[in-house]
Amino acid sequence: MPFLVFVLFRVFVEAVRIFRTKAREIKPEPLCAGCFHAHVQYAANARRAISCTYGGGVRPMKLDVLYCTDYQARNLPARARVIGFVREIAPAE
Repeated sequence: MPFLVFVLFRVFVEAVRIFRTKAREIKPEPLCAGCFHAHVQYAANARRAISCTYGGGVRPMKLDVLYCTDYQARNLPARARVIGFVREIAPAE
């Protein structure tokens, strides 16, 4: 009888361990973590606060972004953008 109780207790402990391990699976990094326009703050308890600085303003991101039209990778050179008036006028045919 004591052996049966020990086995049941062992199975219960193993089931709880497996349940807790699955509950703490690591989430993938959001798209903003690698963006040029993102300001990311990492806390000591493995939490992060992300703010988007695209367009000059600072907008806090309250969700994990999967797709963004203004995404620009941090490790790539900046995009060349022409700002202002057109310098050459195309000839009319």
